[in-house]
Amino acid sequence: MRGLSLLPFLERNPGTFHLRFPLASQDPEALAHSSFPFLLISDSDPTARVVAARVDTDGGDRVASLFFLVQKDRYRLGKESLHPVTNVEVEKAWQRAGAAYLRFGDRCAPRFFEGQLGANGILSPFAPLFFCKEKGRYFHPPCPRCGRPLALCDDDAALAATGLPLYSGSLERHLFCEACAGSAAGNFYAVEVGSGAPAVLRDRISLVREFGRVGGGSSGETGFPCPACPEREECFGPSLKALARIVPFSFYPFHAFAFDAMSLCAPDFLSLLSGAGAETLAKRLESAGERGRAALVRAVGDAAPLLFERGERRFLEILYLKLSLLGELFDSLPSGERLAGPPEFRPSVDRAWVALGAARNLLPRYWNFRGTVLDIGRYGEEDASRPGAPGRDDLSFLGVAWFEALLVNAKQDGVAVRGALSERLRQPAQGEASPFPGARDPGSPFFAGNLFFEPAAEPLSEGTAELWDGALAAGWSILLAGAGKETGTGRETITAEIRTLRARVRDRLFEGAAPPALRESGAQTQKAEPAAQPRKPEPGTAGDDADAAIAGILEAILRKWSADAAAAGAPPPPQTKASPPRPRPAPPDADDFLVKTVVLGAHPGPARPPGASLIAADPAIEKTMILRSGNVAPPPPRTAPAPPAPPPAADDFLDRTVILGPGKSGVVPPAPEKPKAAKEPEPPPAAEPDAEFDLEKTVILKAPPDTGKIRRQGR
Repeated sequence: MRGLSLLPFLERNPGTFHLRFPLASQDPEALAHSSFPFLLISDSDPTARVVAARVDTDGGDRVASLFFLVQKDRYRLGKESLHPVTNVEVEKAWQRAGAAYLRFGDRCAPRFFEGQLGANGILSPFAPLFFCKEKGRYFHPPCPRCGRPLALCDDDAALAATGLPLYSGSLERHLFCEACAGSAAGNFYAVEVGSGAPAVLRDRISLVREFGRVGGGSSGETGFPCPACPEREECFGPSLKALARIVPFSFYPFHAFAFDAMSLCAPDFLSLLSGAGAETLAKRLESAGERGRAALVRAVGDAAPLLFERGERRFLEILYLKLSLLGELFDSLPSGERLAGPPEFRPSVDRAWVALGAARNLLPRYWNFRGTVLDIGRYGEEDASRPGAPGRDDLSFLGVAWFEALLVNAKQDGVAVRGALSERLRQPAQGEASPFPGARDPGSPFFAGNLFFEPAAEPLSEGTAELWDGALAAGWSILLAGAGKETGTGRETITAEIRTLRARVRDRLFEGAAPPALRESGAQTQKAEPAAQPRKPEPGTAGDDADAAIAGILEAILRKWSADAAAAGAPPPPQTKASPPRPRPAPPDADDFLVKTVVLGAHPGPARPPGASLIAADPAIEKTMILRSGNVAPPPPRTAPAPPAPPPAADDFLDRTVILGPGKSGVVPPAPEKPKAAKEPEPPPAAEPDAEFDLEKTVILKAPPDTGKIRRQGR
């Protein structure tokens, strides 16, 4: 098994993009002592690691940031005596994951390379890849004897003949040269070699040392740079600097998925959301050996404040966002499947990731995100031969993630939370309405104050406390379903419960609250005169409220224009009082959905040629009334009414439009119809809007289609 070559994608050529794996450090001394110098994001998966990657231009500018989920050289899997995990099972896991991404159309699906997926849907591995730190060159490891590329030996018969563990019966892997395998000089190579290994087996250090024997005529297939390098003697001479300079990116052929880069690991996102400082969290991660995650936390930095910075609403906002993330992660998992592999294959919270939205969003940054799980273990299949109680791995993951998201903080880690859950499972509450009767006790691990990164004992109202109890009860139900103790709880039920709970939290969060996001919306505060108090809506229909709101807007606009006119020394326009709300008209037809529309504009729109009409001639607009600035000629004398117009077309949905603009206001009714021979006079050019006003408010009243009738009341 040789695999595909990544070399064409890694080579930097003029006029093309190229793939690059950033180094963890630019310090030559630190780089020299590193056996894996690449920027490692996460190493929590037992069979794969997340490595940072980039797509750059030929000039070195970044085009895209990627996360490479790369198969490891050394697995961290437990040894089972009855059902041992082998290379075959790991290979199947990668194949299932590749097929699942294509089948499910995952929104975070990876980018596949040309040739990575065969015509039959089989995932092809990449060839072993080595790196020279001194020259920054990648190459495939050559056979020290003939220079041909080394490959993975998956031939059990050939391995058995040399006394090596079988590929299909173990997790051991070996490189060999297919051309030299039958000769006495044919050797096998492993990244590590234990005691008692056969003499034909060599380790990584021996392989790099033997690279010095490779001649210059056999580097075409491998890209091996050493034969023509001026430092060849220094690398393979007495000092053997090649042992420190040449390191494997992957010693064996490897599978890999290239994902769009994510912003934060899910536990780190939850900590920042709960109030953790970026630098404090980064130092905690570094002390735990998670330097890649620490770098991401520092890159994000301390987030902007939430909508509500204190009090009970802050508690509800954090709870709402955590429930939203849990829903995102649950939706990213396939449904109803158990894993064929060991427990280490199952989804884990530290393999869940969050991508934050644009930093310049009108909402706080933590309100705009998406989440997913980056691993290969979530795509499994039922395996009845494995022991254990029937359960659901997707629900087990969500149940554990649920409580960790709500309860992990600076004083209580994931181990403590899982221990408390285990204790609750062993000793469930008896005769209690809630599975967590002590959740309102500050000393309980399930106390509501544990929602914050720094636990707080702030008092909660009874309604909010009940929502917290409901959140714990929902997580408990999911956890029991995942363990097979509640067989009636299906995926659809869980999804509906999450949405219902989240909606309840959201409704209470904004209950009676002014929309705080308006402070960031870009709306300008009027300083010319104090704003009028908003009229208190009278009991009535939704249509009454809308009429009252529009009347209030019109009054404010007239006051603004009056103030502007007074400042300019011109007589103000006549003050017009808005009529009281009219009774609500009869309900519109089924397709009569645009009864009233209010648009508040913030910019003037495209430039208009001199003398051009504000509204272009359009048969869809039957009648137009325009209120605009400037002196306006009086209306022409009335004439006999024209014959009624034919019924409008089906798409003639804009019966009448009213546009309110700044400045002095007048009314320009539509001109009477004239004989076709008469030429329409050119209307005077409309006055340009005040630069400061900038069309700050525009009200457009749109009417629905009406078969020949012109509605004059109740619009």
